[in-house]
Amino acid sequence: MIRGDETLVITAAEQRRLDDLAVKLGVGVSDLVESAGRGAAEWIERHVHAHRIAVFAGPGGNGADALVVARALAEKGLSVRAFLVGDPERRSAAARDALERLEARGIEATPAEPGCAATEEALTWASAVVDGLTGTGLSRPLDGAMAELAEGFGRSEARVVSLDVPSGVLADVGDLNGPAVRADVTLAMFALKPAHLLFPAAGLCGNVAVVSVAYPERALQSVVSWARVAGRPGVRRRLPMRRPDGHKGTFGRVLVVAGSRGMTGSAILACRSALRAGAGLVTLVLPASLAPIANGAAPEVITVAAPERDGALAAGTADAVGPQLARADVLAIGPGLGRDLETSSEIVRLLGECRGPVVLDADAFVALRGEPARLAELGGRVIATPHPGELALWTGEDAAGIDRRRVQAARQFADRYGVLTLLKGRPTVIAEPEGSLYLNPTGNSGLATAGSGDVLTGMLAGLLAGGASPPDAAVTAAFVHGLAAERFASTGAERSLVASDVVDLLPAAFREVERCD
Repeated sequence: MIRGDETLVITAAEQRRLDDLAVKLGVGVSDLVESAGRGAAEWIERHVHAHRIAVFAGPGGNGADALVVARALAEKGLSVRAFLVGDPERRSAAARDALERLEARGIEATPAEPGCAATEEALTWASAVVDGLTGTGLSRPLDGAMAELAEGFGRSEARVVSLDVPSGVLADVGDLNGPAVRADVTLAMFALKPAHLLFPAAGLCGNVAVVSVAYPERALQSVVSWARVAGRPGVRRRLPMRRPDGHKGTFGRVLVVAGSRGMTGSAILACRSALRAGAGLVTLVLPASLAPIANGAAPEVITVAAPERDGALAAGTADAVGPQLARADVLAIGPGLGRDLETSSEIVRLLGECRGPVVLDADAFVALRGEPARLAELGGRVIATPHPGELALWTGEDAAGIDRRRVQAARQFADRYGVLTLLKGRPTVIAEPEGSLYLNPTGNSGLATAGSGDVLTGMLAGLLAGGASPPDAAVTAAFVHGLAAERFASTGAERSLVASDVVDLLPAAFREVERCD
């Protein structure tokens, strides 16, 4: 649930540094806690619509926030029960202060014991549970009472609202190292944390919303983000403008080089999505015997029948399509081409002759593995779109290893070769060389289907052809691609999504972005 142009993603250490700096600038810890807790309480009142709320507060700063939530919700007239968890001797100064303010309002906080009648009865009574057991400072697995309560929250029918991160989740990583709360909603304080976006931890966060905290402006100016997440307004700002008096040439010419015997669908999906993303003219180069199939499936696309051998592009392809390449504004190359040595050689030749932006996907990305200098030469004109398995072929790792460290892997590849890298998966990572890092917040499991990446390739090419910069095209395409999958899931099962559904839903998804507030 991202609002505004962009939302920062920061580490737990950066949040602590921000807290310390705010205090040095004259903002009291109690003021920060009050701001965070009241912001969370306001969100809960507006969106959760629960009248009976059980609040569980740990001994640290997260527990202090939770106690402010309890007081603020009670002041709004809701029925609130507050519970204290953990050793009272370890309660932080902020939590002690928040507890005193709560008790001054006549609200008693009860020590919570797992399995005791009061705790179990509260979990049955509540229509919402506020999880304030642990926060971003957690460094070890939950145990004892907190582990048992995390399990108890899961058995409850109440909606679970976690403050900052679900208790038991480490803020800076996607891995889980023990029991953790499964939240329906997570209210991130000031900024998102890596765990809100990295799986499997992100799967425990539910819907994530960001709550503002009253940091002084001087402190905010110093924030160092780990990554950024674009919201709808930010994506809308990145869309290429559409001139009302434009024509096909105005909106760009895309040349797609794709397809082989048995993989014609990849080429068709890429072409259709390039058109749906706004390209004025799309030309498809594919093996000659496949041209009739493409003509029937995508009549809006111009086809160029290229030399072939055994159903794959063969020697002479680069020469045959030279005129089309010269006229094209964008080259999208790779979907379904196969890894035949002759095809790979033609791919390398085409890339050497291309002078415009390139979307480098699938088999074309793999073909350059033996020509790393050629990739570096293409540099800032390229959007490389590997999935973890394809990137692993360049790095020597396995796909699972790339997936576990997908942010670092994308960043390292982008910096090493100087190309904008869009690493597909959940979340999709967009890394600019020596620059910004974006994580895409949209999408669902339905996108794990054949052809999904081909659709994304076409979208990138269409946006580039319309005038978007490579970073803007990457952020926009990933967001709208995921949004189309979400729109499908609003009426159908994620498991039933196929790539052509995504293409068909692109007009509605683009419209949603264009008309967002």
